[in-house]
Amino acid sequence: MGCDSIEAMIFHKPRCKLFLYFLCLLMLVSASVAAETAFLMGEDVAHPSGLVMSVNSIARRPFASGLGVSRQDEIFINMTFVNTGVKTYRVDPLKDFAIDIDTRFDSLLDKENKSTRDAFNVFPATQSRVDLYFKVDSSQSAAPVLNFTLEDATVRIICDPELQNLLQKSSESTLRSDEAIRVGRVLVENMRYQLAEDILRRSVAADPTNNRLLMLLASVEDANLNRENAEHYLRMINPATIADQSEAVSVAKMAVTLGFYDLAVSVLAPFEMVGRLTPEERLLLARASYYENDMAAATRILDVLIREGSRDAAVYFTYANIYDRQGDIDKAIEFWEKAIEISPSHTEAHFNLGVGYYKQQRIDRARECWQKTLLLNPDSETLRATEDALRATDY
Repeated sequence: MGCDSIEAMIFHKPRCKLFLYFLCLLMLVSASVAAETAFLMGEDVAHPSGLVMSVNSIARRPFASGLGVSRQDEIFINMTFVNTGVKTYRVDPLKDFAIDIDTRFDSLLDKENKSTRDAFNVFPATQSRVDLYFKVDSSQSAAPVLNFTLEDATVRIICDPELQNLLQKSSESTLRSDEAIRVGRVLVENMRYQLAEDILRRSVAADPTNNRLLMLLASVEDANLNRENAEHYLRMINPATIADQSEAVSVAKMAVTLGFYDLAVSVLAPFEMVGRLTPEERLLLARASYYENDMAAATRILDVLIREGSRDAAVYFTYANIYDRQGDIDKAIEFWEKAIEISPSHTEAHFNLGVGYYKQQRIDRARECWQKTLLLNPDSETLRATEDALRATDY
């Protein structure tokens, strides 16, 4: 393959790889928020075994010890099982259940003997009720998430009566904006996109200037791979109406994910001008500026981050791409190497470093970088580009 062909295949990768890296970073952040899907109490939740369960009620009260009220709470949960399969399952209330708040708590027996004590069979086409008891730290006040595990499969149910009421209300009428935002955010975090879309569309129709509603609906459309719809709702957001920094950052992250860099710049720049952005948020703005071809703005922000002693590999990776875009391949290589020094498993930096060496006609060094990239188990796009680069330079 001639040089022109390899240029078409590789030389335009730095911009592509920068976007890919940041997109993957955002996906990892999202995954940390919603590692597993959770349902809401009141819903009929199907376990892979064929058991269908529903949390009917939850009660929480301070735990009274012999010395008075301790720093623990008691939680009582009542739920129903229906066996829709053909196999009988044995459920143990003391082994098969736990709740997650900030930490995990196993089910226990209570002094009042209200909780179900013994394991029981759930026969096909029958219904069973179970009462569970937990003792938790009083300081952990978030809604507990009930975990039921059977045959190595776990289902999760958020035990929050207010969310249950909002979900029921949404089936009967359009929720107020604040209500739709609350239940919609939980549904999106737990990848319940269809249900979230149904609720959010009606609320956006009633309140089309609410930025939080628009951003949630844009994220749903993006998750459903409806890019045009996602762009439509994101573009309805008016940057001039965003006065809350956390809201601006959330909009900017979504905008960068979808490739609407001008929107990210417009919502973040006012906060950067008054010095209110964190280093991570300033890096986000620098990346968005890079994508908008505003190298001066991106460089200015990155210079400050470096002077402040940043040890974020993405800072140096981004700067390297700027140098590459400006034709200073020596400085680009220096900064890609710095990114790798900070983060040795940074696959995109290894790939781009190979591109830099290729531009210097140092083919053997380029191939070493790409071979290293393969050893780091890159994502599918990086893998394809790396394999193409190695094939193109094979001699």
